[in-house]
Amino acid sequence: MVQIRLLAGVTAASDDGTPVDVGPQKCRAVLAALALSAGEVVPVSRLIGAVWGTDPPRTAEKTLQGYVAALRRNLGPECIRRIGAAYRLELGPESVDVNRFREFIAAGEADKALAEWTGTPLAGVDAPGLQSTVDGLTEQWLGTIELDLERRIDTDPATTVPTLTQLTADHPFREGLWAQLMTALYRAGRQADALTTYQRARHYLVEELGVEPGRRLRELERLILDHDERLQTATDRPGQDSGPPATATPGGNLPQRSPRLFGRKIECDTVLEMLEAQPVVTLVGPGGIGKTALGLTASRRWQDDGDRPVWYVELAEISSAADVPRAVSTALGVIERSETTLTESVIAVLRSRPALLILDNCEHVLDGAASLARAVAGHAPDSRVLATSREGLSITDEQQVILGPLDPAGAAAELFAERARAVSGESVAEHRPDVIQICRRLDGMPLAIELAAARCRSMTPHQLLARLDDRFRLLTSGNRSGTDRHRTLRATVQWSYDLLSTGQRSLFERLAVFVGPFDLEAAESVAASADVDAVDVDRLLGDLVERSMVMREPGPFGPRFRLLETLRHFAGGLLAARADTDVVKRRHGRWCRNQTAAIHSMLMGQAEVEGVARLAALWPNLRAAVEWACTKGNLELADALVRPIVPEVNLRRQAEIGDWAERILALTPSADDTRVVFWLTWAAERHTQAGDRAGYEQVVHRHGRNPAHPLARYAHASQYEDQDELDAASPAAVAWLHQQGEDHAARLIELTGVASSLMGLGRFAELDDVALAMKERYRQGPPTLLYFSWGLLGYSAQFQGRRDEANRFFAEASVIDVPPGTYLVNRTVEARAVFDQGDRQRAFRMLRDHVDTVLATDYVDVARMIAVEFVNMTAAADRLAEAARVVAYLDTTGGFGQQVRETLISEAVRRIAADPAPQDDGEPLDGRQALAYMHRVLDDLAADT
Repeated sequence: MVQIRLLAGVTAASDDGTPVDVGPQKCRAVLAALALSAGEVVPVSRLIGAVWGTDPPRTAEKTLQGYVAALRRNLGPECIRRIGAAYRLELGPESVDVNRFREFIAAGEADKALAEWTGTPLAGVDAPGLQSTVDGLTEQWLGTIELDLERRIDTDPATTVPTLTQLTADHPFREGLWAQLMTALYRAGRQADALTTYQRARHYLVEELGVEPGRRLRELERLILDHDERLQTATDRPGQDSGPPATATPGGNLPQRSPRLFGRKIECDTVLEMLEAQPVVTLVGPGGIGKTALGLTASRRWQDDGDRPVWYVELAEISSAADVPRAVSTALGVIERSETTLTESVIAVLRSRPALLILDNCEHVLDGAASLARAVAGHAPDSRVLATSREGLSITDEQQVILGPLDPAGAAAELFAERARAVSGESVAEHRPDVIQICRRLDGMPLAIELAAARCRSMTPHQLLARLDDRFRLLTSGNRSGTDRHRTLRATVQWSYDLLSTGQRSLFERLAVFVGPFDLEAAESVAASADVDAVDVDRLLGDLVERSMVMREPGPFGPRFRLLETLRHFAGGLLAARADTDVVKRRHGRWCRNQTAAIHSMLMGQAEVEGVARLAALWPNLRAAVEWACTKGNLELADALVRPIVPEVNLRRQAEIGDWAERILALTPSADDTRVVFWLTWAAERHTQAGDRAGYEQVVHRHGRNPAHPLARYAHASQYEDQDELDAASPAAVAWLHQQGEDHAARLIELTGVASSLMGLGRFAELDDVALAMKERYRQGPPTLLYFSWGLLGYSAQFQGRRDEANRFFAEASVIDVPPGTYLVNRTVEARAVFDQGDRQRAFRMLRDHVDTVLATDYVDVARMIAVEFVNMTAAADRLAEAARVVAYLDTTGGFGQQVRETLISEAVRRIAADPAPQDDGEPLDGRQALAYMHRVLDDLAADT
């Protein structure tokens, strides 16, 4: 097992401590990004962002493959696994020092955490996308070391001075460290040095930041000048078991114990900065998002930073806005007098004794809370108000902090693990993938996560995950602490829902039809009605955003909205009971239909890349719309939803389109021959791609076909690799599709039928003419078809022995920006070029990684193209038995196999025939088996030294 260290650099070692070479700086950056998520799948896009930040080179993906290959060579081929368009470091989190450091902190084991820390994370490695992680780790370390130093200052202050001197030099704007150094110097008998330290701290703050020291430092200076006995150590204070803080104990009623905060450090810092500058700060977010926990934690820090009282007022139990002043006056101990109002009495106290006032849970008494906060801001300028609410107070000088979900793989998972351990006494570390999925399904909402973790008394995380569809029954709590509305997830959401107006409730329920993000026009299309026009929808949607019932977020094509999954489940239950449910879902289906029609236009031209991206964003909603249309038997809507994007089943391997095609077939009358033959082609297409003839025959048997129809002939010839029949049927299929107005589908058949058959039959002059015509036609898009046109020219030139010309054509293809998910025809050629240059191991790795991608995306029908380069490369490496096994597979591919035997692999075939060793004559491989076999051989060759 390999051990990874990310502290004080990026290094690796075997279990016995032997160092392992991890390559140059960028290799180390890749390793760091993988190690920070050890055992988890990390998308290629995230790795590129980690290594190069927001400005990666054009060749980033290709370069990344090289770095991963180098790491595999050094760490072992099994250490890093390719999974589709992602990688995973096959190590447990405990094999990475940063993860152990975090675990020790989470467990409260400061000594072990500090022992694990050996220096700055990722030192010497430039990884722009990981800088925030480095900063976060450094903050965790500083917070831990401050706690450790606090203890040591009380027992042996002199020994902490050198450490604190260095820390203040390294982190001169961290006032807590300066305060600790001043206290340590004073307790060590160095009063003058303590006062000099204060002046040095003040110099840094004033000169560099333009701010005076905070109250804690100023008060500490005063205590040192006064030789205040509260600065003595515990052993110097007679009758004291533990020492007081460095400043006077503040007043107030803040609970003695605040809940531990997970993942909110940035928000907490922001709150404290805002409270310094603004009289009113409001924490805003949906119910259960953790507003109270953040408010209490920030208030505790505010209190600890000087003699500043904090008064906590819980408003959840009052029912009227008029009762807010009474609730506040009761907390402050204000006596009601006839000559003044309660608000005036509260203001008088806060003006004479400045304090921080926490108004918790304001959403149901907003007017009263806003009125009181406005009075404090206007008449008690040294006091502050920190409110928590599901919407802002909307008063002058208010600053809002919007709370979003916790990171499912980070703070949310940590919260779940701690709460689960508390109720069950057992760690859930081995269930981490399930825990992360639970947190993701629960939107990273702290209350829901805590309620879920509480169920670990009686079930495993895996069992809990399987039951989350019934989350409102599942997530209840037997804990009697807290308010009633926090004891069940349903009660929390119901509390927010009950505060909505009739119009807001109606829109909220209708928005449940959206399974993914949506924009304003989508909301208007679905929710507008005779009594609610588009302007009303716009206004009401804004209201729901303000009340934290709908999230607003940036999207690739402008602002978009979404319901957290928990809120969508709740709204969906209400939508199902509405009389107009089908009306809303029909509108949603029509909106999706309009979207696919617009996307179709993009897919046909230069905007194809954007069209594919928009389709990916639409997909969850499209899936829901197709499901509803098919369930309701609405053939016309189902057809219209899928038909515009049907070529994506081949171009980007969207196999789900094949499933939808079968469902549409089930709705189609058998007499509707035109529709039957169209959808049967696409229902069968995914089986053709996967080389699954049994699956193809089952589809044909279930739905029947007109075998004489050109489209049916094309599909059958493709499945059985009958090049003569494919050549005969494809032009007629293309013509028929054009007659039906299916120009996009016709273009695809021209590529997969006409051009493919010409290649298989060796009619390369005709293939050149077709490919050249396609290249000219698609100069203005779509990019994918232009890319494949160049690829056809490249393969044709290859077959005819014009290697230099082929390489030029493939190079032209490689610079075309095609949408993600498009099969890259030039990857095999690139591997062969590297092989010819002498770097054989790298070439084997490149071809193996390409096979990985093909298997993960089910592009089995391209196995033959990979097989050509595999045969040539393995034969040249004297692995003739392996080459022969794949030649036997090529012999099953009809005319294509015969062509490549005589042209592209002729030299390899000659060498195999001359080999005296007996060849493996086992059962012929199909496409998927051939890919798996090639992957095993290439993995072995790539690891060979």
